[in-house]
Amino acid sequence: MSKTHPSHDAPQGKRLGLLAQFAGPEELVAAAEKATDAGYQRVEAFSPFPVLGIDEALKNPRTILPYVVLMLGLSGMCIALLMQCYMNGMEFPGAPWGLSGYDFLISGKPSFSIPAFIPVTFEVIILLSAFGAFFGMILLNGLPKLSNPLFRSERFAAATDDGFFLFVEASDPKFAEAETEAFLSSLGGSGIEGIDEPVTGHAVPGFLYLVGAAVATLALLPPMYLWATSGTTSTVPRISFFKDMENQPKVKPQTTFALFKDGRGMRVAVPGTVARGGLKDDAKLYFGYEPEDGFVGGPRRIEAMLASYSVQPVADGPDADGADSATPPAADQPKEENWVTEFPVKVTKELMERGQQRFNIHCAVCHGLDGGGMGLVTKRALELEQGTWTQPTSVHAESVVEQPVGKLFNTISNGVRKMPGYKEHIAVEDRWAIVLYLRAIQRSQLATADDLPKDKLIELSNLN
Repeated sequence: MSKTHPSHDAPQGKRLGLLAQFAGPEELVAAAEKATDAGYQRVEAFSPFPVLGIDEALKNPRTILPYVVLMLGLSGMCIALLMQCYMNGMEFPGAPWGLSGYDFLISGKPSFSIPAFIPVTFEVIILLSAFGAFFGMILLNGLPKLSNPLFRSERFAAATDDGFFLFVEASDPKFAEAETEAFLSSLGGSGIEGIDEPVTGHAVPGFLYLVGAAVATLALLPPMYLWATSGTTSTVPRISFFKDMENQPKVKPQTTFALFKDGRGMRVAVPGTVARGGLKDDAKLYFGYEPEDGFVGGPRRIEAMLASYSVQPVADGPDADGADSATPPAADQPKEENWVTEFPVKVTKELMERGQQRFNIHCAVCHGLDGGGMGLVTKRALELEQGTWTQPTSVHAESVVEQPVGKLFNTISNGVRKMPGYKEHIAVEDRWAIVLYLRAIQRSQLATADDLPKDKLIELSNLN
């Protein structure tokens, strides 16, 4: 057997195993398969590139890293759910301040809500899974390891070029140096050499301790300075390390900007223009009222619906110069008799169902599912008894039932009292769908026997 290291007088360390070189990848795979078939369990193969079939030949067990990642991911899910449940839905008045918790009661929402907890839960799962994959890979591979005893073999340097090696560890139960050497030789191995554990070079140079202590001390200075000055005031601006991030060359809303002649950062639309698709030329559909003398043109014009600005109407005739002439009503507040009484859209079952869906999303939270004005927000506000809540009007009130559909549409669009307008949030067709559904639930409270189909009427009669 050849010598383990180049000739020198250094003492030998513990024998780690035997290293043999083979002519090519096919010979390496064949030797690995014969070695494992012979009963050797701790066998490693080294090649300059991946070799097909080497894993099966070595009979290496599958890594447990996926199971580590799975367990940490499941742990992250449980930790995140319990953390959010404790932080948002539990309260222990008698516990210390840091452990008392706080039960958030917001608009009747449940304290424990899986959909609301999903984002944080997902992030914690990803975080712990990533930590498990990263640190698990390092620990399972015995890293960090700055050197390997195999690197001391001059022949092994060819493993990154054109060398193919098989290493049998001395910790293998079947390992016996003489027999194992003869076995590797019978497999076609050449240059068989023993690999010993190095006995020198383990000690860390003393100056590295000094460097590490100095770096650790310097690293503590910034956080200590920030802690010491966190409660103090200063007459000079704070130190900024990333000025391009804190002071970005951008224009914020309602601020000045020297680049433009007028000094305003926010730009107005070109006068006399209207956005594509924004010309609302159907007053019945978009505003819910009958236009006077035609919506466009005519002797008595309404305000122009332009994106850039509103043009005040100019009357023709003798009243044109009158300083005290009556101002015509605003476009969104026509005379009471001008509200439309018929739906400007086709009434269908699908439109009714769409209106029910939109009503439950946008309206029921205050008005209730039946429109009686007792939604979850209203109930919560009445429980608080703060005196600042205006209870929503019931849609079954006589004053609401008698309103034409155009006025109901206008109320949904522009709001009334504390109810905000929804024209920026709900599409025009959906607003008409809500009005249609309102008419349906109003009719449900005022229905008579004549409104029921005969078969349903017979069923109700039998119940009595």
